[in-house]
Amino acid sequence: MDELKKIAPELSKIKKENPFRVPENYFEDFSTRLQMKLEEEKRGSTKNHSRIIQFIKPALSLAAGFALIFMLAYWPLKTLTPNQQASKIVTETDESDMLYASLVEGMDENSFYAMLDDNNGTVQFTDDDLANFVNTNSSEYEIFSETEN
Repeated sequence: MDELKKIAPELSKIKKENPFRVPENYFEDFSTRLQMKLEEEKRGSTKNHSRIIQFIKPALSLAAGFALIFMLAYWPLKTLTPNQQASKIVTETDESDMLYASLVEGMDENSFYAMLDDNNGTVQFTDDDLANFVNTNSSEYEIFSETEN
């Protein structure tokens, strides 16, 4: 004890008693409080939570997640894609342009090239018509591979 006073005088001044105590009358009314809590639990457990809601809740949250992804990603991208803009351009063209486009889209490649070489043909195709034909009948990969060769 003397050694403790030399090493830590402040620590040696602290009394050696247990700081933890039980509240007054805790064990006297413990059984009544325990009985009240048990009765409350019984009343609380009699409430049946619907099992259907337990099964539907994850599915609804998943559906809400997919709807949110659709609203935030797919829908704006769809409105901004070139195909959407191309369809707007096609609807704005007049009937003669539509006739030329339908003629060009319905042809195979050999007939198309034969028509281009034929100077006696009555239909003259513009650069836009040719671009539309290439765009509708060729993929980007085919165009890229042809330009590389």
